[in-house]
Amino acid sequence: MTNTALQPDGEPLRILVTGAAGFVGSHVVELLAADSDTTVIATDAGGEAMLKELDRLDGVTAYSADLRDPSSITSMVRDVDVIVHLAAVRTKASSSNTRDAHEVNVGSTYDLLTAASDSSARRFVFGSSHTVYGSFPDAHRAPFAEDEPWPCTGVNMYAATKLAGEAYCEAFASAGGPDYLALRLGTIYGPRTSPGSNGSLMTDLLAAVRDGRTPTIPWASTAQHGLIHVADVAEAVRRAILSDATGMAVNVSGVPRTSAEIYGALAEMAGSDPTAIVFDENRTRHQLVSQRRMKDVLGFTPEVELKDGLRSVIEWFDTTLV
Repeated sequence: MTNTALQPDGEPLRILVTGAAGFVGSHVVELLAADSDTTVIATDAGGEAMLKELDRLDGVTAYSADLRDPSSITSMVRDVDVIVHLAAVRTKASSSNTRDAHEVNVGSTYDLLTAASDSSARRFVFGSSHTVYGSFPDAHRAPFAEDEPWPCTGVNMYAATKLAGEAYCEAFASAGGPDYLALRLGTIYGPRTSPGSNGSLMTDLLAAVRDGRTPTIPWASTAQHGLIHVADVAEAVRRAILSDATGMAVNVSGVPRTSAEIYGALAEMAGSDPTAIVFDENRTRHQLVSQRRMKDVLGFTPEVELKDGLRSVIEWFDTTLV
């Protein structure tokens, strides 16, 4: 894995990953660490146990850092070539702690871009979200495309911070700052899913099955989710680091699947009756986003099949019970 435009002298590519102890970040660091052409600085404000695990990987230096401290940002950015910014206050926490969400999701993005503009960092991969498209109420509209306007309605606090982050990426790039790609990540699932996330609905279902309780899913059975496995997201991030494309958002999402299809398959694989699942038929969404730019710009199509991905969740979940 070499990008001569980013590192023409042939030295290992130096990559900073924020949010490295998180669900997506930890998988990204593990993938990058497998390549001898990279060195990785992995930072997070929490997740000490995971940071220790990552620090044991070849070519990885991991430590705790608070992105709300500008001096800390200046230090960590000083000698890197690429910044992968995944740290964020997530959806539910963004709604309950709006000031924290603004300071972390928007303020740290601004500070990282400022530091990158004053350093050798020439590329910025921003972890955005397909929630920027709103609440996805329409089952019949054409998939949202990154280069087409859309009505900015139904946007939650988390999505608002991601829109602001994307705007800062563009503004800094236009003023001579680092090149960038903003990855609008879909509904992510897989091993080590974060509590309270959409992916944790799978572990909630598995816990119910193991405990002999009736599984409940807080989505309509017909709701559609742009499900994508965390291994595919990590690969998309790797490709975004190396892509020659710049100055744009890229949807990173799977083919939409219904709640009944996803959680029914999971229940069946866990040895339960899919028809026993109780869905909230009053709560729906239809995450329809275009995959065209992901294929054209990143040269990438998600590879993890649904049953293989669900099996990885079950295997990981069962190890947590041991």
